[in-house]
Amino acid sequence: MCFIVKYVLLIANFIFTLAGLTLLGLGIAALVNTSDLSGVATTPLNAIAISIIVLGAVVFLIAFFGCCGSMKENRCLLLTYALCLLLLAGAKIYLTVLMFTSEDSVGDLVEEWIEKAFYNNELRDTMHAIETAFECCGTTGPNSYFGILQALPPSCCPYTVSQRCEISNAFGGCINIITEFLSKYSDVFGGILASILAIE
Repeated sequence: MCFIVKYVLLIANFIFTLAGLTLLGLGIAALVNTSDLSGVATTPLNAIAISIIVLGAVVFLIAFFGCCGSMKENRCLLLTYALCLLLLAGAKIYLTVLMFTSEDSVGDLVEEWIEKAFYNNELRDTMHAIETAFECCGTTGPNSYFGILQALPPSCCPYTVSQRCEISNAFGGCINIITEFLSKYSDVFGGILASILAIE
């Protein structure tokens, strides 16, 4: 194998290894932060986070595989590596398009889930868990609790607040906060995937 090609492959695969680890970490972070939504039908959100985790792991493994193939100059390993890259490129194109086109629908789903949890007494604990995890309060803010509870729940205020939770120190509404959180991660994921595709 040409000396230059060998080391170009090594450097490229090192970059892909880092990108794979980054995707893996971000996917895990998103999954952990949305895990408290388990009582509100979060299958689509979990599916996206898990897809990112799987993609990150696959990118990492294939890049590591490519490093071994180029270092040992093994034709079989390199051909397998090239085929894997081709298949992976197709998967990344699909996921990149999905990340950039599903933002509006995700916002609608978040609003539907939050309202379902908020107005269903059986999901009250789930709602408080959501508020604690995302540091938010009610559907659109603390005023959401007027006529529902006599006082704001502790989950609506920071842990440092030792006195009764009041509107003045309560978090913002969960719909906007969670939608912004998911939009932020969606942009990061999409940017990383688009960058990887551009490099390839």
